[in-house]
Amino acid sequence: MTVPELDHEAIVRLNTEELGSASDGIPWVSAEGARRSEETRKGLLARLGRGVSYSFKGSKPHLGPLSPGCTLCGEGSWSCLFVNNLCNASCFFCPAPQDDADMPGTSTLTFSDPLEYAEYVERFGFRGVSISGGEPLVHPERTLSFIEAVRRRLGGDVYLWMYTNGKLLSRELASRLRDAGLDEIRFNIAASGYDLEAVRTALKIIPTVTVEIPAVPEDLETLEKISRTLSDLGVRHLNLHQIRCTRFNKDRLAKRGYTFLHGPLSAVLESELAALSFLAYAQDTGLAIPVNYCSAIYRHRFQARASRRRWARYVAKPFETVTEAGLIRTVHLEGEGRVLSSVQESLRAGGTDGRRWDVSNKGRRMSIDADLLGLIHTDGLEVKVAYSLATIRPTHSYLHPFTEITLSSGRTLVIERATCLGATALDAGELRLFTESFPGGGAAAMEADLVYERAARISGDPSRVAAWKRIIQAESIRSGLLEYY
Repeated sequence: MTVPELDHEAIVRLNTEELGSASDGIPWVSAEGARRSEETRKGLLARLGRGVSYSFKGSKPHLGPLSPGCTLCGEGSWSCLFVNNLCNASCFFCPAPQDDADMPGTSTLTFSDPLEYAEYVERFGFRGVSISGGEPLVHPERTLSFIEAVRRRLGGDVYLWMYTNGKLLSRELASRLRDAGLDEIRFNIAASGYDLEAVRTALKIIPTVTVEIPAVPEDLETLEKISRTLSDLGVRHLNLHQIRCTRFNKDRLAKRGYTFLHGPLSAVLESELAALSFLAYAQDTGLAIPVNYCSAIYRHRFQARASRRRWARYVAKPFETVTEAGLIRTVHLEGEGRVLSSVQESLRAGGTDGRRWDVSNKGRRMSIDADLLGLIHTDGLEVKVAYSLATIRPTHSYLHPFTEITLSSGRTLVIERATCLGATALDAGELRLFTESFPGGGAAAMEADLVYERAARISGDPSRVAAWKRIIQAESIRSGLLEYY
């Protein structure tokens, strides 16, 4: 589990360890710079007013509808297959080296056989698949074989799209992609100097054409000029994403005078302001094409959650809960055996399903569905909460409990669960806050920041407040865009 968003000091430490400090020439945002930029952002959001929609807890502002692929991404029903890590462009903003043909892969798994990947998509209930790289069209036959295999196996039950810079797209190849089953193609025209030749080619052939680019601050005027052409041509969606800062691109970004933001994913401050400025421009000018801003904090919160939640359901026990954040919550009652026996008797008398608890440690520990806490007395018992993370792996690590899933090819995939937050005891006041903040039964969790405020009031002990930061992150997803400082 990553450092809680609420723990700004810890995030700063990790960011500087990863990328370097200001003394190393890394242009991290200052407190005053953040304050001024927050005011600028507030002004842009106010300018957008009611015309803008905020999806996925306010982390994705957009004008008009999202593309089906973007919706599936946020819902956690999407598999992104990287067919290679090889690219024929050299974009300054690229967050990783793209110099290896590699084997197609996703979520720590590699797939040499397109049919096996198609079975994986079906077996785990994905409703969307994207083909990415690198540049997928560097290996056109490989790309086509995976699209064909997924479409043949799942038919109309899956939405298929592909990312490309378009430099290698021809009319013939576009036709083959369509015939293989591609629903949507997304062009990074920033990689081709905003050339629209490939976009025009695809619009005649592929059902849905999207332009998806990083929000490059110095290209904002170019984007404004070209956006009307995109709309007139029939481009269905325009997606702008925030430029990320990594070890690979940090020096190139710094040379451009960008400001780096501290966050779970370090990103460029000016890139977000450019995206929001374009949203305001699009609204002011009545641009017909829908515009979506994909912030770095959205990607951290929702793309990571999707993976956690998917694998959690294979290893969570009946008395455990998969939280909004995608972790497996286990609630323990610890105490004398006679007290725990009394709790079990009262639950049985009330007709509660016995699968909603489990007894271990020679009768001195009871793991229980958190929804049952309101039905029992916990006097004389210590209540603890712990969290586990589920991941899929190509092989066993033998370090954690696991479940095996075998595909028809005979290949076995392993889903492991590892403790990411050990058992934390809750006193009476904290237990009351916990049950009020994180109800089960599908009810929404209380806003993370509000829970933190209440936890800080309940306990003045810094160690307890720090523990609550971790619990809150394990339970819920914060709302809104990332604070700048």
